[in-house]
Amino acid sequence: MKPLIGILGRSEESKTGMSLISVQEKERIAVIRSGGIPVLILPPQEVEYRQSIPRELPMLTDEEKDILNCQLDVIDGILLPGGDISYEYDRYIVEQAIKRDIPLLGICMGMQVMSFYNKKPNLKRITSETAHFNRKKKYVHQTFIDTKTKLYEILKQEKIEVNSIHHYEVQKDDQFKIAAISADGVIEAIEYPDCHFCIGVQYHPELNLETDVNSQKLLEVFIEASLLYHSRHI
Repeated sequence: MKPLIGILGRSEESKTGMSLISVQEKERIAVIRSGGIPVLILPPQEVEYRQSIPRELPMLTDEEKDILNCQLDVIDGILLPGGDISYEYDRYIVEQAIKRDIPLLGICMGMQVMSFYNKKPNLKRITSETAHFNRKKKYVHQTFIDTKTKLYEILKQEKIEVNSIHHYEVQKDDQFKIAAISADGVIEAIEYPDCHFCIGVQYHPELNLETDVNSQKLLEVFIEASLLYHSRHI
């Protein structure tokens, strides 16, 4: 039996101007390669998200939350992917994942949403000299991992090389534990210690999955946690 991994759909606009809800192929393939079955989590509101301003959208109704809950009822893990715009449904998914202890892996913007899911967004544009945005390089900088974290238990390393494709950084907050930082102090990973698996990373493990052992380990342990969640809820 393989666990069902829900990948939250991201809004985008096609070349023809149509609004889409999509998933990156690298994320879908990463789930399959790591032992899971990918399914798409779709947002519930009757709006074209890409044509809307997030703060101007109406709040989720109870009925719309139920639409998300029905999807969460049948999945075993959640991949919260990167992107450039987040919505209330992102934050609701994180809230429910933590409440239900559904294994959750946040990537890039996904990690950022995890940092403020029940608060106002609190991100800061990166101004340091260390590069944090480079799509072409496999590894952009080093990341230093706290040895008293779940992430360290998985990777068994205090220092790793990561890619980096982001302009904003997460701010410290008491509601999560900082699991890793870059040399210039940018938060590179967070986790919620009271959950079985609730980790966010600022880098993109799905992009280096073929050759990077640390990326492979992180995705594999996420899938293992999702399979354990499934076994507990059948």
